[in-house]
Amino acid sequence: MKITVIRSAVIEAPIDRVWAVLRDFNSHNRWHPAVARSRMENDLDGDVVGGVRRLRLADGGELREQLLRHSDREHTYTYCILDSPLPLFDYVATVRLKPVTDGNQTFWDWRSQFSAPDDRADEMENLVGRQVYEAGFTGLRMFLAGQTAHPRTPGPDAATAVAVAVGGEHLPSKAVVVAAAGGPEVMSLCDVTVSAPGPRQVRIRQTAIAVNYLDLKHRRGIDPGLDLPGTPGMEGVGEIIDVGQQVNGLFSGDRVAYMSRTPGAYADIRCIDADACIPLPDGVSDIDASTLLKGVTAALLLSRVFRAAPGATILIQTVSGGVGHLLSQWAKSMDLTVIGTVSTTEKAKFSRDCGCDYPIVVADDTPLAAEVMRITNGRGVDYWIHSSGVHGFDTAVACLALCGHCAVIGDRDGQSIRLDVNVLKRRSLTLSVPVCFDYFDDRPYLQRLAHRLFAKIQSRMIVPAIEVFPLSQATEAHIRIESRQTMGAVVLTPGG
Repeated sequence: MKITVIRSAVIEAPIDRVWAVLRDFNSHNRWHPAVARSRMENDLDGDVVGGVRRLRLADGGELREQLLRHSDREHTYTYCILDSPLPLFDYVATVRLKPVTDGNQTFWDWRSQFSAPDDRADEMENLVGRQVYEAGFTGLRMFLAGQTAHPRTPGPDAATAVAVAVGGEHLPSKAVVVAAAGGPEVMSLCDVTVSAPGPRQVRIRQTAIAVNYLDLKHRRGIDPGLDLPGTPGMEGVGEIIDVGQQVNGLFSGDRVAYMSRTPGAYADIRCIDADACIPLPDGVSDIDASTLLKGVTAALLLSRVFRAAPGATILIQTVSGGVGHLLSQWAKSMDLTVIGTVSTTEKAKFSRDCGCDYPIVVADDTPLAAEVMRITNGRGVDYWIHSSGVHGFDTAVACLALCGHCAVIGDRDGQSIRLDVNVLKRRSLTLSVPVCFDYFDDRPYLQRLAHRLFAKIQSRMIVPAIEVFPLSQATEAHIRIESRQTMGAVVLTPGG
């Protein structure tokens, strides 16, 4: 049975200091608790490719391992097992170090592939992952701290004891916690710990956290998606710290953006399903990438829900908002005429700069239908993005052109919209209520939309407008959104 084992850790020391120890293939007896003695055959140095080391383990067993690749520039080496008392067949492992961007620390990735008999596969996987790799992380930390990594005559269970002590390594973090359903004041910043990623997960040190209206609904208890007390947030950007088992195509140090049905983004560090992550290309900043969900929602609406064609007319409610200002720019790139509703003159000017041809300042007494018909010469709009719930839905239907389509996104008031299908039938109107995650569960489709979004950001065809708050000011961010004081997207940055 083929087995892949991946373990990683952050070592609290500069990369040059860590590599000065690890680069010597013959150094394990100095810091690893499972190794009693190590020597290089033929008196070779510990950095000579092809060199063979002979290890005597704490339990009396012996191994012979050969160095296959060694790079001081990349801080990595690869080796294989030549002889072992254990059924570790075709064993090849790689040690790789990377500097941690925010602090004088080192990220250590240790991984291997090998075969083992089916009836001993779980045993061998656990032995390599815990008694070799995780025990090694702890041993090196102790060695660098000036302590003895292990007794010189350890008992046979020494490595196991160390591995158990570090199993499920936790990292300190801060997270916003919603104590109970209510206003913004129910949120507070708390100290938490984040365990190592599980199978098919990655652990991320976040750099940007998107605030979506769904987060506010979770906090208020309108949407049942957040178990309280709990941490809100569906979307973020950051750098992968480490990866769990059965993760392919993602590596420590990768920049990724993610969106997930599972809340928990309002934090410095979190674990997330690897399938939710999209690697980021150069030329797209972490802050801009935090608009992933909003941007691919815009792409979904235009390319699949509406199948919009050049020359059509679209009306976007709240066109100055997070989705609206991106949707407006995307629609203009497709040669659509864009009408939008806003609440203030300032937002109207902002929306016009984002490609909205006709921003309409809507007040309670504004005859919106009359204004839309005036702009369209009585024809109405081909597509209508409705985001205000029950309020104004009848107006949306009345303003649709023959064969027009209304897409209801969001649900701000939580109330059900009553619909008479006979009203739609009179002018062959269509209505859809796209739930974005139902589309984005198709990962290849999500990746295609994300790549289109990133390409438009790189080319400056879309320029996200983003208001940034420190994570510690998440309450203020929610207050500003609910009081309709924001324009564009809102993002939280950890570390503040």
